[in-house]
Amino acid sequence: MKIDTYFPASKLKWLFDSHPEIHARLCAGTALLGTIDTYLVYRLTRGKVHATDYTNASRTLLYDIGQLRWDEELCRLFKVPMASLPAVLESSALFGESDLDGLLERSIPICGVMGDSQAALFAERCYQPGSAKVTFGTGSSILLNIGDQLRFSNQGIVSTIAWVHKGKTTYAFEGIINFAGATIAWLKDQLKLIDNAQETEMLATALSDNGGVYLVPAFVGLSAPYWAPNSKAAILGLSPHSDKRHVVRAALESIAYQVKEVLDLMVAVARVPLQFVCADGGMVSNKFLMKFVADLTRLDVRASTLPELSALGAVLCGALGTSQYSSLEELEKLPHGFAEYHPCQDQHAVEANYGGWKKAVQRVL
Repeated sequence: MKIDTYFPASKLKWLFDSHPEIHARLCAGTALLGTIDTYLVYRLTRGKVHATDYTNASRTLLYDIGQLRWDEELCRLFKVPMASLPAVLESSALFGESDLDGLLERSIPICGVMGDSQAALFAERCYQPGSAKVTFGTGSSILLNIGDQLRFSNQGIVSTIAWVHKGKTTYAFEGIINFAGATIAWLKDQLKLIDNAQETEMLATALSDNGGVYLVPAFVGLSAPYWAPNSKAAILGLSPHSDKRHVVRAALESIAYQVKEVLDLMVAVARVPLQFVCADGGMVSNKFLMKFVADLTRLDVRASTLPELSALGAVLCGALGTSQYSSLEELEKLPHGFAEYHPCQDQHAVEANYGGWKKAVQRVL
């Protein structure tokens, strides 16, 4: 088992060791724990409801996603008093009501509580096993619906709860990439190579190829499928002919390479064929990146015309809970706009580029 600081349990352990007074209050019942949704629900209901949903609970490293309950052994390992943890409900459950401290004329239901990545998967209508989505945000979360049977991988892929609906659990494989959009922010804020993220597409397409330059964005280590937290970032393959365009292009390409690695591993472990990949997040507007992902993965990429889908996923889930829609099948029929990108680059060129990436990663590792 690998424990990574992406999940909060180890951070809680540090907090308890560094501030024992907090742990004492939790044990005494004068303080509570929860994820950000728990905090919001608690405040919106004026302390009446202390609850989270299955998707957020499954990301804490404290929850048994097979038995759907807080895990005693994990709580003991990380010194978390189980009585301080929230109740766990379905995402479409009624979490209480709120009038926003009197700002509203009447109270409205709180319904549609869901983790960020799972909500995007839900909004993409990835309701069938074998459907996958990639969120291109600061980091990148790749989720593959694997159905109602929990499975595990020992190859760097995380198993998680996609959602629970009407008592039926849907599971997913997740691959986590720490630096996606954050790499572009680094080019802008630290290296001052660009003034805004929109410039990257123009700079990348100004070149016919990457010039042999690769950027491995292991700024906080490498996540899936390597889980090498002590690795350091590097730019490799620079020559006297390299300029900022090569570095910018290498940064964009690094995002696509990481996506390909995770998707390839997921498909191999899940043993399900992928016909296309749904994409969302702020970077779907970058046509160079979307085309490069399609070329690398040899899959059609359906980039959502609504870049921020997590909120939509929570809304759709809330619509189920308030009976505005009665089933996932109804949601599946709702309009869903996307731009589609097809693989078109020569296969030999794709393999050569990817081979260079694998060598660059090994240098970093």
